[in-house]
Amino acid sequence: MHPYDYFHALRRGWPILVVATICGLLAAIALSALTTTQYTATTRIYFTASGGAKGEDLSNAAQYALARVQGFDALARSSTVLDPVAAESGGTVSAGQLAGQVSVSTSMTTTMVDVSVADTSAKRAATLSEAVSTSLIKEVDVLERPSKDSPASMTGTIVSPAQVPSAPSSPNWTVNLLAGLVIGAMIGSGVVATREFSARARVSDRAGT
Repeated sequence: MHPYDYFHALRRGWPILVVATICGLLAAIALSALTTTQYTATTRIYFTASGGAKGEDLSNAAQYALARVQGFDALARSSTVLDPVAAESGGTVSAGQLAGQVSVSTSMTTTMVDVSVADTSAKRAATLSEAVSTSLIKEVDVLERPSKDSPASMTGTIVSPAQVPSAPSSPNWTVNLLAGLVIGAMIGSGVVATREFSARARVSDRAGT
């Protein structure tokens, strides 16, 4: 089908296109309305490794810290980090539930670690994010000590405390509605094009008989 023919097919089949687009929009509204509202709060931690005064020692310490933080995603969602947070919450959330709410973002170029927590309560999301971050710092302090009496080879500092989010992170109504409109329009266009192609095929068959 030539693009010109497709354009005219859309003009003739505009009711189908409109109905499909509206249906896509309604489906997006229904999906968004049924999705549980979630708020996400993020705490940023800066980790450093101890090194000597020489430039080479400092460079090695930085590389060591950078390599270590790559594994903090799994560590932040471990029971050793989350059990104390769950205990402090007074039973409002379990370590298992927290593991599904926590996400950690690390970088290959910096020792900054972002600890995010998603929750149905904006205030609780911020509180849990900071609690998990504090527990992670404590656990790293324990793990990075060569011996009980020696200083930790890595330390973490909260440089950006979690803020109570003012807007939900999910559902994203704007994205969902736009996606519904686009998908609905695409389906409607496909139906119109299929109908036009089938009609042309039938005409061609009748002409050939």
